[in-house]
Amino acid sequence: MIMDKKELRKLFRIKRSQISGKAEKNFRITERVLNNPYVINADTILIYVSYGSETDTLSIIKNLLESGKKVAVPRCLRNGIMEFIYINSLDNLTAGAFGIPEPSGNQKAVITQNTVCIVPALSFSMDGTRLGYGGGYYDRFLESENIYTIGICFDEMLSDNLPSEKHDIKIKTVITEERTVQ
Repeated sequence: MIMDKKELRKLFRIKRSQISGKAEKNFRITERVLNNPYVINADTILIYVSYGSETDTLSIIKNLLESGKKVAVPRCLRNGIMEFIYINSLDNLTAGAFGIPEPSGNQKAVITQNTVCIVPALSFSMDGTRLGYGGGYYDRFLESENIYTIGICFDEMLSDNLPSEKHDIKIKTVITEERTVQ
């Protein structure tokens, strides 16, 4: 039986909330991200602010800022559009749409050929297909930008395959606590 995206989202939310040992797994994912050559060579990192049971990005953001990288996080606008705004500190975040922390500033990120976008999802497949949350924010953003994309998730959240539609944007690299898939 093939599940649709809505059913899969429900299943993966439950599965992710039940993962044990998250602190150690998040630490290993952070290390892998910070040591990724694309991240090391990036001029700007676009990264989501983790929320709920998502893979932790706060330590990644903190480390990137401490190393002098330009970091920008998303702000959701109307009509399923989002923009990335620079932050200098985690103190630059306030509660935004859907209760997710968003940037309080207004300086939009400048996207270059050396910009990397770290993308959230409930699950990724080995070929880079992403099962997001259903709002289409990242697909709309990424379709108009030529950015190197990295998805991060717990290894248990990798799938052999996921349903995909023509508007779905594939991720170039997926990083878990166990491996890097390109």
